[in-house]
Amino acid sequence: MFTDSHCHLNFPELISQLPAIREAMSAAQVDRAMCISTTLEEFPAVQGLAAQYDNFWATVGVHPDNEGVQEPSLQDLLTLGQLPRVVGIGETGLDYYRLGERSIADMEWQRNRFRTHIRAARQLAKPLVIHTRSASDDTLAILREEGEDGG
Repeated sequence: MFTDSHCHLNFPELISQLPAIREAMSAAQVDRAMCISTTLEEFPAVQGLAAQYDNFWATVGVHPDNEGVQEPSLQDLLTLGQLPRVVGIGETGLDYYRLGERSIADMEWQRNRFRTHIRAARQLAKPLVIHTRSASDDTLAILREEGEDGG
């Protein structure tokens, strides 16, 4: 028995192949999947997969790389995080990999978003799904500042 703890089966290139993917999962003895939300706009599709299939669960969150999407408020995450089959908060975190012309200081919006997700996870007593790339020191510092010492 295995669990895919991080998949994006709602992505267009995967949702169209969902029957074949489910068969492949079964053949590989993967009996459960965690469908990860990367935007609030896509969350209904992610949560819909979890509602449709008894071996799928969902998270709610906004990926650190996603700009120009609905910014999650604490209340958004608290409300959506209580829906059936939502078992975690995220994907969230920090990603400094593709800064381009920006500096790390310019990424304050990512750090603020990350803090919002941490606070929602704590209030809901749900796991936090963290994405961190080229930002390990800041990721750990924020977790410590926010009082997270588990993992």
